[in-house]
Amino acid sequence: MKNQTNVALKYLTGGSCFCFALLAARLIYIQGFQPESPRYTLGSAPPQISYTPALRGEILDSRGQRLVHSQFLFNLRANPVLIGEHGPALAAHLAPSLGVPVAQLTTKFRSQPEWRWKQSSLTNTTGLLLTNWSRTLYTNQSVLIATNLTLDSWTLVHSNLLTYVPPRERELKQAWAALELRRIHSPKFKLWELPARYAFQRALAKDRRQIAGPLKVERLTNNIVRNTAITREIVERRVYSHDNLALPILGSTTNGAIPLVEYRTSLSTLQLPAKELPPALKGASGIERQFDTELPGVPGKTIMRVRGSREFANTQELEIKSKQGTAVRLTMDANLQSVAEDALRTGMERLKPNWMSAILVEVASGEILALANATDPNYLPLGVTNKALLRQQPPRNHAVSDLIEPGSTFKLVTYAAALDLGRITPDSLVNCEGGSWRPPSGRRKPVVDSRGHHLKTVSVEEAFATSSNVGAAKIAYYELWDPKAPSFQSPLCFYANAFGFNRRTGILCGGEPITRIPAWDGIGTQIILSYGYGIYVTPLQVCMAYAAIANDGFLMEPMLVKSIEHSTGGIIRTFPPKQVGQVVRPETARQLLRLLTAVVSPKGTGKDAVLEGYTVAGKTGTANKMTKEHLASGANAHFSTFVGFLPAERPKFCLLVCADEPTGMDGRAAYGAACIPTFKQIAISTASYLTIPLSSPVVATHIGQPSITPP
Repeated sequence: MKNQTNVALKYLTGGSCFCFALLAARLIYIQGFQPESPRYTLGSAPPQISYTPALRGEILDSRGQRLVHSQFLFNLRANPVLIGEHGPALAAHLAPSLGVPVAQLTTKFRSQPEWRWKQSSLTNTTGLLLTNWSRTLYTNQSVLIATNLTLDSWTLVHSNLLTYVPPRERELKQAWAALELRRIHSPKFKLWELPARYAFQRALAKDRRQIAGPLKVERLTNNIVRNTAITREIVERRVYSHDNLALPILGSTTNGAIPLVEYRTSLSTLQLPAKELPPALKGASGIERQFDTELPGVPGKTIMRVRGSREFANTQELEIKSKQGTAVRLTMDANLQSVAEDALRTGMERLKPNWMSAILVEVASGEILALANATDPNYLPLGVTNKALLRQQPPRNHAVSDLIEPGSTFKLVTYAAALDLGRITPDSLVNCEGGSWRPPSGRRKPVVDSRGHHLKTVSVEEAFATSSNVGAAKIAYYELWDPKAPSFQSPLCFYANAFGFNRRTGILCGGEPITRIPAWDGIGTQIILSYGYGIYVTPLQVCMAYAAIANDGFLMEPMLVKSIEHSTGGIIRTFPPKQVGQVVRPETARQLLRLLTAVVSPKGTGKDAVLEGYTVAGKTGTANKMTKEHLASGANAHFSTFVGFLPAERPKFCLLVCADEPTGMDGRAAYGAACIPTFKQIAISTASYLTIPLSSPVVATHIGQPSITPP
């Protein structure tokens, strides 16, 4: 027994040594003689590259609330050539899952060939370039049948598509099933009935052959329809969480500004070939365009080599995870933006203007808390006749992009220059000539007070509060005119530049035009400039100028973006408040504050802007529209503005509301005070939202008090 065991061990040991020897010989053969053989190297296997799509970055408000984010959706396209005669049946099968009428889907599935002219160029033997036109038969092989499908919707459609069975295939399958029933329920033949059994089986086989051939062809043809006739494409869409809130500022992308029902589709693990990777969005306007280098995501990439040989398994050579685009955090507060837009909608119903804008700025930092616009859908800007083309463009950011003559709001610069240079004080006297004054030189057309004021000799404060054109023109003529100064360099122009009226503000949503004084003829331009004509600015520039007065004379750059952040929350870059410069001395700013407070007094043009519990400083502005089109038509149209801040004794925010060609209840053109109800609606809500303390006892105005300096 022991000898038998020893013999078995010897054979087992010998067999094992023989196997190891064969493996060693095989290894030596591969490594030594065929190291580059495609059979034994993984490098010979073609790489399989797949991508993981990445979402574009979010746009957040100041509190981190999402205003815009991305989602992946699916579009469906059909190939009518492959669908062929299956169109009606396939349309009836898919229409319920797509939610479209069967007739509409049938039309899209129908092939519609057409003859088209095709140009081709060739060079003949002599070197001449010849152009040849030929007619070719063109058939559209990619028809869009559904857009913006979610992952669940696409899964439902795809499942229904795989279960599609056309009538012909269904008939053949039913015939085949009938044959199977015929076989199962065949009669019980006796042993001696061999001829009858043979005849039955022969007839059954013949019928099977007649069905099997066409059924195989039908299945192959229909598999093409099921698998390739309808294809998907993944697209990235921007979702606006609050519908059209702040849409002109947020901007649009190359896929368009399309508010969608929010549905977050996670495709972070979906591996796609390069041809199915959704195209990267590009910013077309607003914040989307200004931060187009920061917002796009980075797709993930995976490289694998796969061999069917038993020697190698699937090997992953490279894996780069997808990276969502960085987020842009704005200074805008979504709640205040909603308040401003609601107020503008009410104002549009009341005034029927072409458009209205509202700008809400924190005076200390220059942060834009709200920037709202509203446009009449029937409004066509001058020179635009194609309404359909205009509607295809993104909503216009009027507050930043439209040039207007500021009218009486520009008088702030005139009075600021004279006060800062020490030429006048709020109690100095100015003779307003009963509302009409003809300058001694420069222009022969008299300056008139458009509101019908008949002021005589009044204080500078009262002239400003009642918005006297004559008062502003006289200050510009007698106190600020320097005949020796070069063009555009008079003291008034110097302060206009200091307040930022002749340069872009630099706001990060883009779209700012070039603002300027278009022409200069000396004292004539100086006079009309003093009360807001002959210069074209944007509403944003006017608002920032008044915010500078509320900020002790320091002009701030409008701050719309706070920071750029990682998708996980880490801060990449911040945008601190930026001071442009000091436009007037703090003492001058306090004097102007006194004038602006007088405007919101019983004798001022802004008397209706009084708010319970708060002192308001502000200014009305009415500019007659003097374009060639308005003059030719005899139209009496105005651009109306009210801009102010509160509390007047310690201003927290500055608010501007303007309207293009508003009308009053009587149908006639409205003045600057027409914007006051909208101003009050926004100001009350803002003061409550920001929990601004109530004002101390109301500051008394000085209108009507004796002058303390000689005229």
